[in-house]
Amino acid sequence: GIICCKFSKDGRRVVTASDDNTARIWDTLTGRLLLTLRGHTNWVTDCDFSPDGTRVITGSIDHTARVWNAGNGTLLLVLEGHTSDVNACAFSPNGERIVTASG
Repeated sequence: GIICCKFSKDGRRVVTASDDNTARIWDTLTGRLLLTLRGHTNWVTDCDFSPDGTRVITGSIDHTARVWNAGNGTLLLVLEGHTSDVNACAFSPNGERIVTASG
């Protein structure tokens, strides 16, 4: 099932984090699935859009956070080094930094 969901700033998309190890991006006007983000090896616990809507960050029980291109689903960055589940993740207001919470 879905663990987390967040709107893009413009309200046109929603990103969801799920217990099937994926995140998904949805069109809010049509309800259509736009992208499935695959790469985590355990539940995805949190998700967020960057302020400009071009990227998505996801956090997982697999001890990683990942940054994705929100337009085409390409994996841009894997943040490793957490020693426990990544329970929360977010972009800074200007989109230049990322914060994660683990433990």
